[in-house]
Amino acid sequence: QLEDLAYDLPAELIAQAPAPERTGARLLVMGSGDRFVHARMAALPDQLVAGDLLVLNDTRVIPARLRGRRPSGGRIEVL
Repeated sequence: QLEDLAYDLPAELIAQAPAPERTGARLLVMGSGDRFVHARMAALPDQLVAGDLLVLNDTRVIPARLRGRRPSGGRIEVL
């Protein structure tokens, strides 16, 4: 259900720019079960074990905006 994915994310916690030093960027690590650990990117090598798959995403964001209107008259914007 869509409501299972809803959560409150305060605007001040949304990154607006990369960390000045990439190794200082925050990292959320999911441990066994439902355990989460807050760490820094510098700790990533310590989190990996033999057999882990690391996927790197080096794609760029296309600065595009599509505006439309629903049949009901409501506005919609896709970024």
